[in-house]
Amino acid sequence: MIQTDAGPAINGEVKTVMAGFCVIARSIGSSAAERAATIHMVAAAAYLEETVGAARTKEILAAVVSAIGAVLT
Repeated sequence: MIQTDAGPAINGEVKTVMAGFCVIARSIGSSAAERAATIHMVAAAAYLEETVGAARTKEILAAVVSAIGAVLT
């Protein structure tokens, strides 16, 4: 995916959300955290599809996955 000007901002937002989720995950345990993460991802995809359409949802999710990769490296 082509990096846009919003890339650094998205990466920062992803870092913030990931850090917050990790704090919660430590308190609820790994299996519960995995279920919660999956449920939130499905809910986010459904919300985006309803609000911005399927094509834009794919773009947004691809950008987020790319940002997660950038944050983890």
